[in-house]
Amino acid sequence: MKHALSPTLQAFCEHEELLRLAYLDREGFPRVVPVWFVMIDGAYYVGTSATSAKWRAMQRDARVGWVIDGGPRSGYKGASLRGHAEETRDASMRARVYEALGRKYCGTSDAAKFIEIFGRVDDPETVYLRLVPDNGLTWEYGSN
Repeated sequence: MKHALSPTLQAFCEHEELLRLAYLDREGFPRVVPVWFVMIDGAYYVGTSATSAKWRAMQRDARVGWVIDGGPRSGYKGASLRGHAEETRDASMRARVYEALGRKYCGTSDAAKFIEIFGRVDDPETVYLRLVPDNGLTWEYGSN
């Protein structure tokens, strides 16, 4: 199932700072972590270290869930989705995700802080994941 967001919710999600990502840890318990993310062509992408616990967990079991939410009181918006994570291996797509993350969080992918976190565009120590929804729910309260 492809989960479509309303235009206002799509715009809201694209500009939110954090995506809360849930995965199953080594003991089978859900773990939820806030991560930087970008949306490209309606798809959700995150980056992580190739040695991170979340990437190791997703290699064991690719099932994930995520929430993007926020807004002022009486104007809450959000999307809560579940699906699976798949590694983005295509070099041109990795570059698009890298550039988009750099722009969103540091103004540019050339920023020293961004390079410290993600390395260079082709750094093999960084994994980019596409979060593919198969089910979910959304909400938009108020008139904002």
